[in-house]
Amino acid sequence: MAGALALAIVPLTSWSPAFAAAHVICVGSPGGSCDSTAASITAAITAANANSVDDIISVGAGTYSDGPYNLNGATHAITLRGIGASTILTLPASATQQSYLSANHATVSNLKILMTSNASNDIGIVLLSQAIADHVTVDGAAASGGEGVYITQSTLTGSAIQLPVASSRAVYSNGGSTVTDTTITGQTGYDLSDPGATDNLSRLSIRADYQGVTLDSGTINLDDSVIDLGPGSGFGQGLVAANPNPGADPKTIRADHVTVVGGGTGAVGVRASSEWDTVSQASTVTLTNSIISGPATSLLAEASNDGTPGANSTATITASYSDYANTGGVIGAYGSGGVVAGPGNLHVDPHFVKPATGDYHLAPGSPVVDKGNPAAGGPATDRDGHARTTDGDGNGTKIADMGAYERPTLPDTKAPNTRITAHPHRTTTASSVRFAFASSEAGSRFSCKLDKGAYRACASPRRISVTKGKHVFSVRATDKAGNTDHTPATFTFKRVKKTHH
Repeated sequence: MAGALALAIVPLTSWSPAFAAAHVICVGSPGGSCDSTAASITAAITAANANSVDDIISVGAGTYSDGPYNLNGATHAITLRGIGASTILTLPASATQQSYLSANHATVSNLKILMTSNASNDIGIVLLSQAIADHVTVDGAAASGGEGVYITQSTLTGSAIQLPVASSRAVYSNGGSTVTDTTITGQTGYDLSDPGATDNLSRLSIRADYQGVTLDSGTINLDDSVIDLGPGSGFGQGLVAANPNPGADPKTIRADHVTVVGGGTGAVGVRASSEWDTVSQASTVTLTNSIISGPATSLLAEASNDGTPGANSTATITASYSDYANTGGVIGAYGSGGVVAGPGNLHVDPHFVKPATGDYHLAPGSPVVDKGNPAAGGPATDRDGHARTTDGDGNGTKIADMGAYERPTLPDTKAPNTRITAHPHRTTTASSVRFAFASSEAGSRFSCKLDKGAYRACASPRRISVTKGKHVFSVRATDKAGNTDHTPATFTFKRVKKTHH
């Protein structure tokens, strides 16, 4: 799809986790050593549940449909491990809702869950109570809807969740989870609903037609991520702190180094909304080092109620060191907040490399390079896992860029300027003269020459002996990157015979 986010899927076959010694139950032909074998995944899970040792269920290539699969590692560790995208778990069609795989205190890794076309209410994978899904693909692209992942108090990493952008929710969280290095596609990308809970999201690529990241309660910390609303139908929203129901629990999104793109007419980049008539609601979004480019309204804050709660509803978006085009929203008679502009904001075209193909890296010369918060802190890496703070504009100072991606350090190709800071009189009788000189770049080295001699290494100050007559002293600086001043500093003088009176 033109303009869609280019999602970098991690090849499952290239990854092999390290495990402590455990009882290995093999299904199919996964390779490696096996302590026992089972005819099916269900049989292997039954065998693992019947013993009291840590188990790895190692599954080979093939399509398996004997589930649903339920892993419970509450009493001893259980890991279900495939060999990559060729290990496929699916289910036959059903008239009732199905969860393809559930993991409670268990680990799932290196496999693919294929959701079928009837899966309008199905869930690909359920992660509960310190469960881990690592390098897992949930492929629901052919499904008519459903939910890719339900997660609570668990971890999802290095994975790909792919559902239709027209009728699905890719990830639904009940709080307390961590999601990293994952690509997410769905009508709604990520949805948190849990009062008082905090989810930590990092290095995500989200493609969503309706809402990229949203919550109706709790807190989301999001960094180094891209949210692409696509061309869509023009009503997509990137970051949303809002509860359309009469809930009074506060909602907070903290977004650092996030890029929101696409959407077009009617779309909103960041929305904080507290508008239920009879309830005092609070919605807060803090936006730092981020880019909002494409939605018709960049930042939208709305707050009101009918006065019956006895307290104002609040909706506040605070933006600093971020690039956005405009603001909007209405703060009513019983509302407060709005969009607060902190320091360092810009309102420019960020100049992406190739937005038409979903490449939202910053192009050379982008005006948002090195324009993030100059203070220390924040995430250590960007969406690609590269160092976050570099000298992307080549001026010798490392400052973070705005947005999800950091441009690499620009090679220093600029030569220093050399100047002479002390010299003799234009006419002198001295046989030895002194020069001092400096460079526009700290740490430069110098070379000097007199008249038509060769340049030789020198240091400031420099004293030289001269004969009677006219002379030209030249000095040039070379910076740390090896760039040499091609217009040396020169001084012309003349030594004359000393007269006696």
